[in-house]
This record gives sequence, structure tokens and C-alpha cells, in this order.
Amino acid sequence: MALVNVIIPAFNGTTRFLAEAIQSVLTQSFRNFELIIVDDASEDNTHACIPPNPLIRYYRREQNGGQAAARNDGARLATGEFLAFLDQDDLWEKTFLEEAVTALHQHAEAALIHSDGYQVNEQNQILEYDRAMKHTKSICQILRSGHDTATSGSVIRKTCFETVGGYDETLTIWEDIDLAIRLSQGYTLIHLPKPLYRHRLHPRNVSRDISSERALYAREIFLKKHAPSCSPGSKAEKALLYDWAQYYSDKGKFYLLGGKTHEARVAFIQSLRHYPFSQRTILRLVRSFLPAFAKGR
Repeated sequence: MALVNVIIPAFNGTTRFLAEAIQSVLTQSFRNFELIIVDDASEDNTHACIPPNPLIRYYRREQNGGQAAARNDGARLATGEFLAFLDQDDLWEKTFLEEAVTALHQHAEAALIHSDGYQVNEQNQILEYDRAMKHTKSICQILRSGHDTATSGSVIRKTCFETVGGYDETLTIWEDIDLAIRLSQGYTLIHLPKPLYRHRLHPRNVSRDISSERALYAREIFLKKHAPSCSPGSKAEKALLYDWAQYYSDKGKFYLLGGKTHEARVAFIQSLRHYPFSQRTILRLVRSFLPAFAKGR
């Protein structure tokens, strides 16, 4: 039985770098792993991207359920002690698993190990260094104590993953942030300050296929879900108000783009009630009254 189960959720992998992601797993210096590829009802010949290899197991979903559902399916198939999720367009440095597993053995109290990484372009050329410890005024960071736990840059203890219930399949975005928050509420998260993964930026990222309406709905679910963790008067509560303001401002822009001017203005006003000092929202509200800006610039 493999110590680590690597899980790649795949959708239309022939045009989304799946073969390169698989290769970055197969060339790892750490060898005690099994790779589970969960095909989320692809519409192309994704199976052809997968080389014959005894370390690889292929599973196809009959219906597309999104990345959270595909990852959960992979976790249910897993039998190892640790789970490592890699997005199909991302890559690992050769020592990623070796260093992450070593750290998990050294920190028995930790549920998750995560590292820094690189942002790269379609040709895998480095664009910038991505530090995994961030401190902002968003509850996304505050509730994780600054740990920006990228999915492709993390390895999770399977028992902890199961205890918190895995990924929330109702979230089409921020499902990785939601999981990290729930893990951090009961366990320790450990940061490795080394660039051990690569996140590829390109026009065909799976997250780009999520409609604005679905993304807004998921953000609303996320904020409502974690609001009880933001105690009155705390830094987290202030961050929650700011995040709600951002949500309503973006919702107003969505309405404006759809020609729903009244609904847009209501959303902008709701945003300003949560955070009255947002110049962007004020400008959006003002522009909603100008014909030249009727499409929500």
C-alpha cells in the first residue's frame, strides 16, 4: 500500500496540460505513492493523456461535478496515510513529495504541510515567486492565520481530511480555502518556505469556466458558512464586513453587465453599508447613472 495518494482531478486534459502534471508526479524523488486520476466526465480524449504505469489508477465520473467532487472521489479511493492534490495544469518540483512527507513525519500534530511556489505561464516560464504566508484584511487569510494553502502546494493527513469532511462540494470556488480553514480550526498547519510547486496561469484554467453567477453564489455560501467564526469586535469581524462589501460590489457589477440597473444600485448601496469607504464601489454606483457606463466598467 502506497504511503501517499496523489490525486489529480482532470477535465478535458488534452488541452489543459494534464500530461505535464502527470510527468511531474512520476519524476518525483519520493517513490512511495499511487497516482489517482479522476476524470470529471471529460468531453475529449483525456484518457489518452495517461501513460500505462503501475503507479497510476484511472477513475471516470459519469457526470461532471466540479473539482471538489472529483477530489473527494479520489480521496475515497485512496488507501494511504497522506493525500496530495495536484491540479491538472500545475506542476511539482522534483522534491515536493519528499520534503512534504518528511515534514509531516517531523510534525505529528500537523494536518497539513504547504509550501511556497511559482506562478508560471503556459510555457512553464516563471512569472513571480508566490509566498504561501499572506496577511490581508480578508477572512480567507485571517481564519487561516495567514496560511495561503494552495491546493497543489499541500499534502494532507488523510485522517484529518476525513474528520473535517473533505471538500465542500457546494462551493464552486474557494473550496480549498474552506478546507484549510476547517483544518486550521482543529489542527496545526506547517509552512515550508521553499518554492516546491508551480501554478500555471493560462486562459483555459478550469476556474475560468465557472460562470460569474455560480461564483457569486459560492462566495455567498462561503461567507455565510464562516461568519460564525468571526466574533464581535474582532479583526475577523471587520474582515468579514469588508468581504461582504466586496461581494455586493461585484454582484452589483454583475447585475449592471446584465442590464439590471436597479438591482445593481441596490447591491452597490448594500456594499457601502458594509464598507462605506470603497472608492471603487462609489464609482460603480455613480457610473450606473451615466449612459456611457451602462455596461459596468
